Amino acid sequence: MQRVISSFFVMLYFCSLSAQAQYGGGAGEPNDPYQIATADDLMLLGDSPDDYDKHFIMTADIDLDPNLPGRKIFDRAIIAPDMNDATWSFGGTPFTGVFDGNGHTISHLTVSGNSYLGLFGQLDSAAVISNLGLEEADVNGPRYVGGLVGYNGHEGNVSNCYSTGMVTGDENVGGLVGWNEGDVSNCYSTCFVSGVNSGGLVGLNVGLVVNCYSIGTATGGGLVGGDDIGVMGGYWYFGVAVESFWDIETSGQLSSAGGTGKTTAEMFSARTYLNWRICDSDGIWTIDEGRDYPRLRWENKPGEVIEAVQLLDFLIGAGTEDDPYLIYTPEELNIIGMAPCDWDKHFKLMADIDLSGFDGGDGRPAFNIIGIDWDTPFTGVFDGNGHMVSHLTIEGASYLGLFGRLESGADVRGLGVVDVNISGSSWRVGGLVGHNHGSVTNCYSNGAVSGDVYVGGLIGQNHGSVINCNSMGTVNGNRDVGGLIGHNGGGSVSDSHSTSSISGKSYVGGLVGGNYLTGSEASITRSYSTGIVVGHYNVGGLTGYNAGAGVTNCFSTGSVSGESCVGGLVGYNSHKGSEVTNCYSTGRISAINDGGGIVGKNTGDVHNCFWNIETSGLTQSDGGIGLITTAMQDMDTYMETGWDFWGELENGLHEIWMFPQGKDYPVLSVFHGFQPPTLSGDGTQSSPFRVSNSSELGAVSYHDPEAYYQMTTDIDLSGITWSVSVITELS
Repeated sequence: MQRVISSFFVMLYFCSLSAQAQYGGGAGEPNDPYQIATADDLMLLGDSPDDYDKHFIMTADIDLDPNLPGRKIFDRAIIAPDMNDATWSFGGTPFTGVFDGNGHTISHLTVSGNSYLGLFGQLDSAAVISNLGLEEADVNGPRYVGGLVGYNGHEGNVSNCYSTGMVTGDENVGGLVGWNEGDVSNCYSTCFVSGVNSGGLVGLNVGLVVNCYSIGTATGGGLVGGDDIGVMGGYWYFGVAVESFWDIETSGQLSSAGGTGKTTAEMFSARTYLNWRICDSDGIWTIDEGRDYPRLRWENKPGEVIEAVQLLDFLIGAGTEDDPYLIYTPEELNIIGMAPCDWDKHFKLMADIDLSGFDGGDGRPAFNIIGIDWDTPFTGVFDGNGHMVSHLTIEGASYLGLFGRLESGADVRGLGVVDVNISGSSWRVGGLVGHNHGSVTNCYSNGAVSGDVYVGGLIGQNHGSVINCNSMGTVNGNRDVGGLIGHNGGGSVSDSHSTSSISGKSYVGGLVGGNYLTGSEASITRSYSTGIVVGHYNVGGLTGYNAGAGVTNCFSTGSVSGESCVGGLVGYNSHKGSEVTNCYSTGRISAINDGGGIVGKNTGDVHNCFWNIETSGLTQSDGGIGLITTAMQDMDTYMETGWDFWGELENGLHEIWMFPQGKDYPVLSVFHGFQPPTLSGDGTQSSPFRVSNSSELGAVSYHDPEAYYQMTTDIDLSGITWSVSVITELS
């Protein structure tokens, strides 16, 4: 029995030794990673896909020179290679573990093969590659080719890495990463790179690239494919360069698909980079002022840390709720965009601001957008204090407006932007806000706004709340284009209106392009639009597309034209739970297919809605009731279906709808400041409401129909025209 037990322990010891010996040491766990010390260790890792979810750390530099004993020219990526050359899709096991270079280098990697080439073929969810230098690499292949990573999949993370050498291919070729869907941060490349969608750092990016640069030669792009040679940058998101720069002298390029061109002297100046996101106290970037470009701090190059802008040095106030930063001049407003570390503070506008000197033309500086993107939004409070900002001019790609992105908790109020000229080539473009997750209240815009997707006169995309706002001017885009808001995804819009003229292709609306339920209650309430709306598909006087959301107590009066799913109020009321209630439209409608007075196409619910069959030119609608003008201008029409011409609103108004005197359509009382006269008494039998003149008599229609009323004197109604006899109905 003793011999069996001894043998058992010997076997356990032998197995343990084997596991430790397969690399330079370690157990593959976070606190005890496998150690990679030699080329053999590295190649063993490549041959062990079962270990691709483990933790690794390098303990020495490794030379993969194919002329050295045991080395070779690889025909696939060493780690996580593609094993299926017959298709474009990845046919191997992706790396999902952690590989810490620990400050070491891998030199002379030589790879020539098919696709998904680099040290790593493909990274997938949760993969982390960090602190690694790839020197004198030579990688060549058709597609998804990078010095370090061929394809960085969703949630893959590459940080504090660099590459030198040559990377060539046909498409999606990058000095560090060929295709990026994940995060690349604090990295650089000096590689020569060639190919379609090739970039000095990343070939094609649909993820996040932040605090990176490239100074190698790239035939497709300096930093990321699609840009021009010589781009250096702080940030690249969804293929868009933000706060990124290239040297127009060394590159010989005066234009670029993204970023801003600078002279060599400007590129060597710390002032150029003050608005990079460097809020951490340690700093990310250093610069040898006047001698070199910015370098990542971990490179330990000569120079000083680029410090973040501190608004305390430029503005009056402390940025608190009780002592906000005060803004008096265009220069003071513009510098806020250079201080992302203060985008969670409180601000107050103290004067009207003219930004015509910050339009980026004829040597003038461009305006610095506040809260520029998803990664770095504005989360503070900006009180316009009833003032306006004029001549805001911005030309770019995405997240455009005075504010690029407002995050949850952000509050912008009491602010107007007038004579705006905003032109974007991509999405989330608005006169005031590109993308709103916060609160926008009592704001307005006018001017011209254009973009591709999610384009609005005031807000490009809304996931927050918009209250008592309006817009006028022109709005043009491709999809989700609206006079006030391009895309309302789970947000709320109330007491707002637009008179803008709107044109687009699909999901085009006078107020909101597309109104979608996305995880919360999307709604448009007590709002209207009067502008001309022109589109192709899903085009509406108020909203082009309503999906699972609510449109209540709204109206539209502008003409609407399109090809299919065209409605006076809603183009396409789609999906169960999509509700349109207590609304009307009067505008002229022109459609080829699925045109309707209220709704062009309806698979949801339409309640108590009306359209004018005379002014619209249509007698049909997929929902709603068509009426002639006299019926549309009769208060009884609406009261009989329960429209609220009395009641109590949360904002103190006594009704949602009111009828102007004379022949007209109902209007929303919130826009007319209408308050019916207060009647003395409390409406009970012992203390009835008392009526002593014609105004108080008219006010009866806005009070409880079951209350008690008492006339206290004779009333002369000569010269007064009533649109409906509410008294008769109440009696």
